[in-house]
Amino acid sequence: MRMQVVVVLVLVALAVVSVPAQEPAKQMTFADKRDRDPMVSPDGKHLAFASNRAGNFDIYLLSFGEAGVRQLTQSEKDDRFPAWSRDGKNLLFTSKRTGKGDIYEMPVDGGSGYLQLTSHPGMDSHPSYTRSGNGLLFTTSPKRTLKIRTQSTVVIAEDKMRANNVRVLADGDDACFSPDGNSVVFVSNRTKNNDIWLMSADGGLQTQLTTDEKDDENPRFSPNGKRIVFASKRTGNFDIWVMNVDGSDKRQLTTSEADETQPCWSSGDYIYFTRDVGDFGSNIFRIPAP
Repeated sequence: MRMQVVVVLVLVALAVVSVPAQEPAKQMTFADKRDRDPMVSPDGKHLAFASNRAGNFDIYLLSFGEAGVRQLTQSEKDDRFPAWSRDGKNLLFTSKRTGKGDIYEMPVDGGSGYLQLTSHPGMDSHPSYTRSGNGLLFTTSPKRTLKIRTQSTVVIAEDKMRANNVRVLADGDDACFSPDGNSVVFVSNRTKNNDIWLMSADGGLQTQLTTDEKDDENPRFSPNGKRIVFASKRTGNFDIWVMNVDGSDKRQLTTSEADETQPCWSSGDYIYFTRDVGDFGSNIFRIPAP
């Protein structure tokens, strides 16, 4: 009996030793305001984000390995939700510079100014490019707000230069394409609280991936399209979670007492996210991807 106990203890000790240590979250931005909406460039070398460090929200660029950040927009109204083109040369973003919320495009090098792509009566937000780069996927809502509302719909414009001509894909918000362009993951509160859903690129085969009674938000695909990272409030506050693309094998990645949201999975095997700091601050952190 003693021999069996000793063997079990040895095996447990070996198992514990063999588990790799989890690298702690690394802070990437250090403003004493609100840094939010992280989005890493396709080559993994740059981080675009929104910050109100200069007053209202503008779009900023952090180039890894370089000191400081570069301010890309200087509007008197909020600019939010940057999204990269596949070649890394342009950024989409939502701006309230027209008094509501429209989608704009700008070159990352600051070359030719800002191009307004939408002019709907309500709020257009959370833009991203279609796989071809010629169209847009975004959320439109009659409510002039950056928050999720029941009136929000996920729409697609096949031609970004005629982005007011859209086709509705689903009731929901915060959508993005899979890397192969065949699927769209999005948030919907059609079952009362916010859950993660998956659909085909044409809006068909809508499948609910999360069913927890607490909110699940901000879904983004892994670079290979096999997993989805998201923010969940199921443990009390928002933490970063990951699951397979079919909704199986849900795992918690962060356990901070602060809310952690808006994850973004980079090509460099890191997950970037927003962590709240106090009542009025937030910064961007990263952890190794699982």
